[in-house]
Amino acid sequence: MTRRLSFLLLLAALCHLEARQPNVVFIFCDDLGWGDLGAYGNREIQTPHINRLAKEGTRFTQFYVAAPVCSPSRAGLVTGRFPGEVGIHYAIGGPAGTQYNSVPWLDADLPTIYDTFKRAGYVTGHYGKWHMGHSEDASVNVPPPSDYGITESGTTHSSGPGFVRTGEVITNANKSELIGKRGVEFIERHADEPFFLSLWIMDPHSVLDPTQAQMDPYMEHTHPQVRDHYRSSMTVYYAIISNIDRAVGAVMESLEAHGLREDTLVIFSSDNGPSPLWSSGTGHAGAGSAGPLRGVKGSLYEGGIRVPFIASQPGRVPENSVDTQTVLAATDLFTTLSAYAGLPLPESDSVDGENLAAALEGEPQLRKKALYWDYRFGSWGRAIQKSPRLAMRDGDWKLMMNPDGSRVELYNLADDPMETADRSAFDSIQLEAMRAQLMRWYAEELMDPELAPPWSGRIGWPWPRSGDL
Repeated sequence: MTRRLSFLLLLAALCHLEARQPNVVFIFCDDLGWGDLGAYGNREIQTPHINRLAKEGTRFTQFYVAAPVCSPSRAGLVTGRFPGEVGIHYAIGGPAGTQYNSVPWLDADLPTIYDTFKRAGYVTGHYGKWHMGHSEDASVNVPPPSDYGITESGTTHSSGPGFVRTGEVITNANKSELIGKRGVEFIERHADEPFFLSLWIMDPHSVLDPTQAQMDPYMEHTHPQVRDHYRSSMTVYYAIISNIDRAVGAVMESLEAHGLREDTLVIFSSDNGPSPLWSSGTGHAGAGSAGPLRGVKGSLYEGGIRVPFIASQPGRVPENSVDTQTVLAATDLFTTLSAYAGLPLPESDSVDGENLAAALEGEPQLRKKALYWDYRFGSWGRAIQKSPRLAMRDGDWKLMMNPDGSRVELYNLADDPMETADRSAFDSIQLEAMRAQLMRWYAEELMDPELAPPWSGRIGWPWPRSGDL
């Protein structure tokens, strides 16, 4: 009887472990490029904690965000919808967003990933950037993060409570540190219950101003003749990336200290590609890298929308693995993470994403649905980075074009991930099928498709002509 009782107790314990709902920690950077991490090929920036996270998990090389700028990218993630369908086309709060967004903030009645996890008994937390609704006018009643299913929050670019407390001073050098600290405190408060924690780090978005101590490991990237009065963009930018890494390390140490590492899915990613060199405010941030990819923030070329994505949960997500096959998107995460945690999935007609949870557990998936983008604003930087307005990926093929039929570009990303060999003149059958599908989405699904500035999808660089000077 004793042996049988012991066996039954062991079996019950194993069943409990199998049924345990995983915690989720989602670390989301701001303007971090595909090529800014050692795990994705960067050999200059020191990111030991993120490298360890990658070694303990799986790196995805074909992860896409929903937009090449912040507000629509974030809206697509939390709703599982292409952001143009919910009316957020550009950064909320700025002049262009105020004029051209179809709605002033994300509709709080839309189902969100936070709603699903909260209803399942999770404590939901969000610290750092929000940027899906705020107003400088206190008389405007903007929904706070709590209206979207978030239990506890401390945010910027929102109408909710801030993450900086009385006595704390936020600087461009300690933003990541403070957000990581809020995450550690959240984990300590809720170590005994399931939680979904978003840490939306504000770096490496400009303006960047690290301390000298943070820059010391990277002074070799500033020429010796000017070190007494100047710091190069690389010295500044690399210091900020390392500071993000230290915040990640603090969160990981907290999970380990509370015995939660094996019970927690940790995800690390970015809202869009690296900032271009386009203004005095983003000069240092322009040292970010999209690796081998064409395009930057504000562009629908791969460098603007394909970003790092690392997932790790010991014993469940394969260790030291690279998934080069699964085309995973931010719009998939609502359904994918719900399935991964064993929670009810959103209604299929309420989201654009699909369930690719098996890919997190080591089974590369072939997606069934196409991905669509509508970025109706001008791209920054060099002309070669400035994309057409619309894009679509279906299988290995990517089509880009403007709604008026100009700037049609077709790429086979399996053969040409750097988007240098336009196939539109050679694969007419593929082109016409995708063009019809993309324009149908544009006409039938987008909110206010004609609401766009005149420079939308244009290169904007004048070719020299006689008499111009």
